[in-house]
Amino acid sequence: MNDEISVDVAGLGKLAKAIPNKAWVQLVDTACKTFRECIAPITATTSGIGRLIEAKFNRFVDAEKLLAADTMARAREKATRSKKAAGGNVRPNIVIAILEASATETDSLLRDLWSSLLAQEIVNQNVHPEFATILSRLSPREAYFLAKVAEGQRDKTAALKAAIANILTQSVSLGIVRIGPIDTFTTEHLGNLGLIKERGTSWVLTHTGHSFIQAVTSPSSE
Repeated sequence: MNDEISVDVAGLGKLAKAIPNKAWVQLVDTACKTFRECIAPITATTSGIGRLIEAKFNRFVDAEKLLAADTMARAREKATRSKKAAGGNVRPNIVIAILEASATETDSLLRDLWSSLLAQEIVNQNVHPEFATILSRLSPREAYFLAKVAEGQRDKTAALKAAIANILTQSVSLGIVRIGPIDTFTTEHLGNLGLIKERGTSWVLTHTGHSFIQAVTSPSSE
């Protein structure tokens, strides 16, 4: 994105009013250019899929384009850092679902999780469609609590440890750790999503919860 005109996604509406029309047009144009550059490798190998994704992006309103382009740019950076060759057969339904959700998401923690989910699809093409639905139903508070439950697991793999660390680090930087006691709705909601279950007097991850957390972390370089 343009270094001179940064996007405060937490206050996008105020930003749109504060930026002069000419600068706003420049910002949106930069976002579109960024998106096209990020989608180019996919279009080069599977032109039909790339064009389908780009056509969906083009139908977004300008503010949505800024957020979607930011998600795509972050995902491409994470995929590149993994040092794994990006697969050529990303599934357009997964990519479009992620872009649609992230195009209206202004929370920094959740936006980071969306970009990680997209990076996983770019690199591995193994994101289950349900994971996008689950993430769209989580609040930052619930993502934090899910990571805290995972932190208490004894059988943590290296990938799960990395995923937990990512969510908790983001939570600390955003002040989510100061949200106070977790309420019953949070635990019931995560249970209804199939991510956690009660075991005695505590909560533990389900198999779905374990897989979900790994899906919303950056692809590893291993």
